[in-house]
Amino acid sequence: MNIVDELHAITTALRAAGIPYAVCGGIAVTAYGATRSTKDIDILISRAHLSAALTAVAPLGYAIPAAPMTFGAGTPNERHVQRVNKIVGNEHLVLDLLLEEAAYAGTLQDRVDVDLPAGAVTFVSRDTLVKMKRLAGRAIDLADLEKLEEPDAT
Repeated sequence: MNIVDELHAITTALRAAGIPYAVCGGIAVTAYGATRSTKDIDILISRAHLSAALTAVAPLGYAIPAAPMTFGAGTPNERHVQRVNKIVGNEHLVLDLLLEEAAYAGTLQDRVDVDLPAGAVTFVSRDTLVKMKRLAGRAIDLADLEKLEEPDAT
């Protein structure tokens, strides 16, 4: 599976369903000029649109949901994620739907549309991406922050 094609298919489906979203995670890091590889697609949505989002991506093959995940429960850094998987033959791709609540409350208000050859895609702003990476605080997030803060990263 080509992750760029999958990203466009997912964002097109969300847009067609009228679901506000913003791409975040490793793909957004790359979009802001700090290239790194990634094996999943992270998209920020509101909890109110979760069911509709799952319905919108199901025809694309994202039909194997995991149990809802909570990180940093009970702390100011609490984050909620709904993972859904696509498996085609021996290929597996993960779509993580990050919910705009708790530590991510209000983040959908700070997003930008980027016109790409295959169509427009909405991303979290660079500042919001940096905040999200700081909240997550994993080794990969800290490495992303270093790259994003380099003078030549845009």
